Amino acid sequence: MLRSREKTILILGGIAAAAILLISFVVIPDVSKVRSLSRQFSQAEKDLAELRRIRPELEQADRDVRQKSARVTAAANAKESTSARLTSTLQEAGFPQSAFSLKSTGAKDGEFFREEGFDLKIENLTYLEGARLILRLENGPLPVVIRSALFKSRYDDSKYLDATFRIGFLLPSTR
Repeated sequence: MLRSREKTILILGGIAAAAILLISFVVIPDVSKVRSLSRQFSQAEKDLAELRRIRPELEQADRDVRQKSARVTAAANAKESTSARLTSTLQEAGFPQSAFSLKSTGAKDGEFFREEGFDLKIENLTYLEGARLILRLENGPLPVVIRSALFKSRYDDSKYLDATFRIGFLLPSTR
C-alpha cells in the first residue's frame, strides 16, 4: 500500500498533469482564437467603414448597370449584326469606312451579359476626336463598353495619332 506521502505526491502530480493538459488543450487555443476573432472583428469594422464610405459610388455603379441593362435588352432584337451596327455608328460619327478597321475578338459569357469583343483601329485621329468617340460609344444608343484605349503618336505628324480601342458589345446572356 502507498504511504500518505506517496499519495500526496501522486495526487499533486495528477493535479499538475491535469493543469498542464487543461492549459495546453483548452486555455492556449482559446486565447489564440479570441485574439484571432478580435483581429477579424477589427478588420470587419474597417471593411464596413470602407463600404459605407464608397456606398454612393456603388449606388452610382448600380444605376449605370441598370441603364446599360435597359439598353442591352432594347438593342437585343436588332436584325443587323453587331459589327454592322458598330460600323454604321462609326460612320455616323464622321469616320469614313477606309479610316478604320473593325475585327472581332470573340465572345465571352458573363453572369448577366454576353459580350462580343472587337478591336477597332483608327488612323489619323486627334486626341479630342478619340475622346469624343469614346463618349459617343459609351453613352450612345448601342450597349457598348470600352475595355481599353491605346493611342500612339504618328511618326509623320505628332498632331495626329493612331488609336486602338478594345470594345465589348453587350448582348443578353444566353443562360
